[in-house]
Amino acid sequence: MILRIDDLKNILLVPIRAVARISALVSVFVVYLVQLWALALRQKKLASNLLALVARLVLCAMGVRVVISVQDQSFEVSKSRPIIYLYNHQNPLDVFVVQGYLRVPSITTAGLHLGLVFPWFSSSALNAGHVLMDHLNVSSRGSAVYKSSEILRRYGAIIIAPNGSLKTTILQRVSASAWVLARKHNARIVPWTFGYKNLRISEQDLYNPLKILLKRIFSRPSTINCYLGKSTDLNLPSDPRDREGFSRAVKLYYLQQQEPG
Repeated sequence: MILRIDDLKNILLVPIRAVARISALVSVFVVYLVQLWALALRQKKLASNLLALVARLVLCAMGVRVVISVQDQSFEVSKSRPIIYLYNHQNPLDVFVVQGYLRVPSITTAGLHLGLVFPWFSSSALNAGHVLMDHLNVSSRGSAVYKSSEILRRYGAIIIAPNGSLKTTILQRVSASAWVLARKHNARIVPWTFGYKNLRISEQDLYNPLKILLKRIFSRPSTINCYLGKSTDLNLPSDPRDREGFSRAVKLYYLQQQEPG
């Protein structure tokens, strides 16, 4: 009987949930258009702040709540020493968490897909400090590493997904680009861990933002938990040339995050 009552509640909540999310979705596009207008008028800081608001509204329209947990003050960017954040990129909505909540420049492939929903998204993302990359293009990957150095000098921080793709987990692949960048700029490497509750997206929808959006309007509420560790949590190699050691250390850290307790 309890199950039937719960099911009934969920059925009754679906239309209410849908109306609320569609309203939020309308707000998304209104604010995004204002953001484009600000960008056209060269109000770059305002445009960046509006893009962050757009990202939060997108998550709201999709019924996604974001919870941030910070272990220490590593979250505060130091002017004397830059920070490279790592994170276990597993969901296409991560880009909105990074832009809307973490507010840290990133290396992202989102420009390849979000432009289908948000016109001139690449220009908006570049203005917010993000480095756009095509992970299937060798030249683009090389250019992204070079541009990351410029971003690190300018902003003092950048966030990188070392697995590089939604279809490859961080336990399968860890690029050494963050390690090379850290050695070059004497930067600290600090790990973010993203966890997802009730937010499974099918593989065929991963690169189809419109399809994800439409499906999420009627879905149950979800949560993305973001946990910031400490730079000392990663048992990084002492040899700056040890790329394999860096890869092993990062994989081990994220493997431990999956273990209970």
